[in-house]
Amino acid sequence: MRIAIAAEGTRGDIYPMLALAEHLTGAGHFVRFCAPPDFRDVVAQRGIEFVALGADARRFMTESAAAVHAGGIAFLRAILAWGEQGLESQFRVLPEAAAGMDRLLAAGTILAGASAAELHGIPFRFVAYTPAMLPSAEHSPLVFPLQTRGRRANRALWFCARAFAGLALRRDLNRARRALGLAPVRDAIGHVLSPRPVLAVDGPLAALPADCAHGAVQIPCLHPRDGDPLPEKLEQFLAAGPAPVYFGFGSMPDHDPRATTELLLAVAERVGCRALISRGWAELGDTALPEHAMAVDEVSHARLFPRTAAVVHHGGAGTTHSAARAGVPQIVVPHLLDQFYFARRVHEIGVATPAIARGKLTTSRLAERVRALLDNELLAERAAELGRRLAALEPVETHLESLLAG
Repeated sequence: MRIAIAAEGTRGDIYPMLALAEHLTGAGHFVRFCAPPDFRDVVAQRGIEFVALGADARRFMTESAAAVHAGGIAFLRAILAWGEQGLESQFRVLPEAAAGMDRLLAAGTILAGASAAELHGIPFRFVAYTPAMLPSAEHSPLVFPLQTRGRRANRALWFCARAFAGLALRRDLNRARRALGLAPVRDAIGHVLSPRPVLAVDGPLAALPADCAHGAVQIPCLHPRDGDPLPEKLEQFLAAGPAPVYFGFGSMPDHDPRATTELLLAVAERVGCRALISRGWAELGDTALPEHAMAVDEVSHARLFPRTAAVVHHGGAGTTHSAARAGVPQIVVPHLLDQFYFARRVHEIGVATPAIARGKLTTSRLAERVRALLDNELLAERAAELGRRLAALEPVETHLESLLAG
C-alpha cells in the first residue's frame, strides 16, 4: 500500500508520525512523509521519502516565544498566523503529494489533509495525540487552558471552539477547496479531524471519550519504547551519584533561557538533588553548570527516564507518555494547548503533583513541588504501577490494520 503522511508542528507533532512511518515501511508499505523543512534530515536518515511542507517550525516557535509565555490574545494571534501560512502551503503541496497514494494520514496542525484525500478519492484519517483534540463533553477543547470535568461547561466551550474555528478557518478553507473544485464545508473542526479520527494515546493514561465520533479508534501512543543508547558522557553522569531529576520543556520556546536555567539550578540547589537539564528548542543550560548538574541534547526519553528520580516537563503528549511508561513521578509545567489536559490527567491518576502553569513558575513553587514529590512514596508507587500497566500493552504494530482500514 502507498501511504502519504502529513504532519506539521513541533517535534512532538512530527516524531510520532515518523515512528508510525517506520512501522509502516517495516510492514512493507511505501510512505511519503510531508513535514516542515527543518525535519528533512531526520526523515531522510530513516530512508523515507520527504516532501517539504510549510515553514520551519523551530524558527516560528522561537519568534513566538513572547506570545507563548504571554498566553491569551497574543498566543491566539500567533496560532492564527501559523494556521494562515500553513493553510496556504498545505493546499499547495498536499494535493500533489497525495496523488497516486492509497491512504492519507495527518497529525498536528494539518488543515488540508481531508481536502487532499477527498480530491483523490482516498481514505483519510486524522491522528490525535490527546483526547482534548476530539469534541466531547468529557473534557474542554485544547485551546482553553482551563480543563474542567463539568459536562455542561465543556459542551459550552466546544460550542465556542467550533464558532471560533468557523470564524478563523472556514472562509479561507472553503476558498482553497473551491480552487480544487470541492464543495464548501460548514463544520471546520469536524472536517479537519475526519469522521473517523484515531486517538494515539495509551489507554490507561487516557481513554477515548465515550461520546466521541462514531468510527473513532484508539491505538497506543506512537512514541518509541526504546531509542538510541545514551551518550557516554551522560552514562558517566548517571553512574556518578543518585538518580537525578530531569528538567526539560521540549520544543517550547523561552524568551529568557538563561533566567530559566538559573531558576532550574536554584531549584536543584534548594532541594539538594542532582539535575539533568534538557536544552530543547529554548537552548536551556547554555551556561557554566555545577558538578551536580548536566545539560543534555536530544536523547532517548525511553532509555533515560527510568534512571531518573522524577521528570519535570512541559506536558507534551510524548514526554508525558515516556515518563509514565518509565514508572517515575512527574511535575508538569504546561505552556499551551494539550499540555494543560495532560497536566490535569497525570495529577488525577496520582502520578504527578499539581501542575504549575509556565507563567506562574518560580523557584520557590517548583522547589516545593520537587521536594514534596521526592518525599512522596505513595506517588512513586502509583507511578511504578502505571509504568507496569503501560509496559503490558500490545505494541503499535498490532494496530496497523485498524489504522489503515478504509
